[in-house]
Amino acid sequence: MGIPVRFGVGAFIMKKKRRNFFILVIIFVFLVLAYFFIFKNSINNLLNVSPEELSSFYYSAPAITIIIYLLIMVLEVVIAPFHPFLFYVAGSIIFGPLLACILAILGGIIGGIIAFYIAKKLGRAWVEKRVAKSKQKKFDRFSKKYGGWAIFLLRLNPLTSTDLWNYVAGLSKVSFWSYIIGTTLGLIPATVLQIYLGVPIKNSPILFNLFLFALIIYIIAAIVLLFLLRKKN
Repeated sequence: MGIPVRFGVGAFIMKKKRRNFFILVIIFVFLVLAYFFIFKNSINNLLNVSPEELSSFYYSAPAITIIIYLLIMVLEVVIAPFHPFLFYVAGSIIFGPLLACILAILGGIIGGIIAFYIAKKLGRAWVEKRVAKSKQKKFDRFSKKYGGWAIFLLRLNPLTSTDLWNYVAGLSKVSFWSYIIGTTLGLIPATVLQIYLGVPIKNSPILFNLFLFALIIYIIAAIVLLFLLRKKN
């Protein structure tokens, strides 16, 4: 009976630590926002940006803007916990829906390949040392036979779609091409739908201002979270 009790207490402590950690992140984000709003007026200036001004980045330096956006989409996939929705909307406003779809899907595929090989090169050996051989064999048989379909269905469903599956696939025995096909076909519907949501947002001043505010919070939160996670190793 002692083991379950210790496990329950340990789980409670871990949950409490995670909750306190994210509360700390939220407080820090709002302090940063308050500082820039009160002393620098930067937030107010950013909130006054128009859709046309965002689009002007692309028209003034198309190649550089495309490369930067593509790198952001790749990085978003590799740093899997951050959802790309706001960047999808930003791409739709800057490039228009069609080019944004192409760039977002391409970034998702490139980032997925990087994550897949990171897990395969660095994670597989770790799993083999810690997971029972019988469980490994079952997982490997299933992933080898159905891995592509599983990735496709998981990415297609908005409730289960997450970039973490790229790393799970890298730990499995799914073939590279099955993984790429499943990932690409699963990415397309949700990506296109989310990017085309940028059209009404671009045409509505209220929705556009809400989008800018959410994007600012998102970027600051991401930077703060990565910094704190790095400090916590």
